[in-house]
Amino acid sequence: MADGSMMTGSSLPASALTRRAFSAGLLTTGLLAGSGRSLAQGTPKRGGTVRLALFQQSTGDTFDSARYDKGNDYIRGTSVYSYLTRMDEKGEAQPEVAESWEANKEATRWVFTIRKGVSFSDGAPLTTDDIIFSILRHREDKVASTAKQLIANISSVTADGPGKIVFELAQPDVDFPILIGIFQFALVKNGTYDFARPIGTGAFTVKEFQPGIRTVLVRNPNFWKQGQPYIDQFEMFPIPDASARANALLSGDVDMILELRGNGIEQVAKSSNAEVFVTPSTRYTAIQAAVDRAPSNNTDLALGLSYLIDRKRVLDTVLRGYGTIANDHPIGPASPYYNAALPQRELDVDKAKFHFGKSGIGASPIELSMGDGVLYSVDIGQLMQREAMRAGLNLQIKREPAESYWTAVAGKRPFFATNFHPRPTYNMLLNLSWKKGAVWNFSHFENERLEKLIDMTRAEFDLAKRKEQYGEIQTIIHNSGAIMIPTFLNYVDGVSKKIKGLTPLPIGSLGGFNFTDRIWLDA
Repeated sequence: MADGSMMTGSSLPASALTRRAFSAGLLTTGLLAGSGRSLAQGTPKRGGTVRLALFQQSTGDTFDSARYDKGNDYIRGTSVYSYLTRMDEKGEAQPEVAESWEANKEATRWVFTIRKGVSFSDGAPLTTDDIIFSILRHREDKVASTAKQLIANISSVTADGPGKIVFELAQPDVDFPILIGIFQFALVKNGTYDFARPIGTGAFTVKEFQPGIRTVLVRNPNFWKQGQPYIDQFEMFPIPDASARANALLSGDVDMILELRGNGIEQVAKSSNAEVFVTPSTRYTAIQAAVDRAPSNNTDLALGLSYLIDRKRVLDTVLRGYGTIANDHPIGPASPYYNAALPQRELDVDKAKFHFGKSGIGASPIELSMGDGVLYSVDIGQLMQREAMRAGLNLQIKREPAESYWTAVAGKRPFFATNFHPRPTYNMLLNLSWKKGAVWNFSHFENERLEKLIDMTRAEFDLAKRKEQYGEIQTIIHNSGAIMIPTFLNYVDGVSKKIKGLTPLPIGSLGGFNFTDRIWLDA
C-alpha cells in the first residue's frame, strides 16, 4: 500500500516536518529529560511475586478498557492486554502488536502492519477482525466508552489482507500512532462485551479479581514477547491511608506503592530497602465549576475563587516542592505551546473581593466538594477556606466518600475537585475534557471556538500555527471560570530497591502505568 508519498517508520521519522510537529506537541508535560530515576540496571532475572499498594479504592474497577478512568485500571489493563503501539520515554510511538506503520503525506491514511504469532491467553490467534472490533466498539452507545470522543476522527478501519490494518481519518492527525496505543484501545476478542473473565494478549492472565479489593495476575504462557514477563505473579490492592501505605513499603509487605505523601517521602528516601521514584508531570488537581447550574454558572464567583489560592504555598507545603505552578489551564510551562503572555494568577484577596462583589453572592454559603480520592484536594480546599474568610466569603468544605466520588460527585455538584492524568498529546486531553458531551467534561463547558481550535491543532503541521492555536485555547480556558488549576503534580511513588527494569514516563506513575511485562526482582 505504500508509495512515494508515504511516511514510514515507528513514529514518522522519515519527514522532518512531521517529526517536528509530532515531537513538539506530544507529551503534555514537555519534560522529556530528567524525568525521575530509572531502575533499569542489570540483567533481567526470572521469578517471584511483586505486590503493589494503590492509593485509590473503587468498586468501579474494571477490565473493560472502554470504561477506564483511573490509574488502577490502566495498570491492570496494560498487564492483561496488548496494544498496537507503546509510547517510550522520549514521547515517541514504538512498535507493539503493530510492528510498523506508514501514512500518506496528509496524515489522513495510516496503514499498520501487524506482527505475526500474537495469540490470546487461551491460545486463539489474534486476527484483524479482533483488532477492528477493538477499535470500533468504542463507537457503540451500549459500550459507553470514555474514548468515544477520540475515535470521532476515524472514518473507517479495514483489513488489507491478514496482516495489515488501514485507518482512514476525516482530518489529518500527525500524532495518530500515539493515539492508537492509549489505554482504552486494548486489543480484545471480536464480539467481547462481558469482561468478567478477561482474555487478552498481554503478559498476564487473571487469577483473582475483586473490584475495589484485590487483583492477582499470573504469567501468561502464551505471551508473544519471548522471555517476558520476568515475574511470575503481580498483585495489586488498595491501602488508602498514606502513612499505612508508606509503612507497608518500608516493612517489605509490599514492593511498590503509588502516591507517597508528606512525611512518607522523607522516610522512604532515608530507607535502606526502598527509594522514592519521582516522575515530573502535568497531572493536576483542579477545582471545577459546573457551568450549567447555579451558583457555579456565575463566572465572577468562580474567578473570585481562583484568587483565593496561594499557589506557591500549595507547591511548597502541600506538594513538598514536587510539582510546578499552573495558571488555570492544562498546558504546562515547559511546553513549546505554553502561553506566557497570560497573566499568572496568584493569591489576591482584593481581586477576589472585587469578583465576589460583582457576582452578587453576598453572605450565601458556597460549598466545595472534596475527597481523599482526589489527590491533595482537601488540603487545597482548606487553604482556600482560610483566605475566603479574609475576603468575606462563606466557603464551606464538604468531604465526600472516595468510593463513589467519580460517579456521584464529579460533575454533579456545583463546585468540586477533580484529578487528571496527562495524556500523550494535548489534543487528546482537550478532546476528552473540553469537548461538548465529552465523558470527562465535568464542567459541562461549551464553546464553539474552543472546539474548532481543538480540531485545528490535530490537523496542523506548522509548529508556529499550532502554538498560536494552543495559545488561544489557553486564554479561553483561563478566562472561562470553569476550572482552577493551582499546580501540576509530579508522580511521587515508592519502590523497593529489589525492583529493576522501571523507566519513568511523564504520563503516569511507575513507567506510565505500563511496566509489569518489563520489571524483575533482584533478590
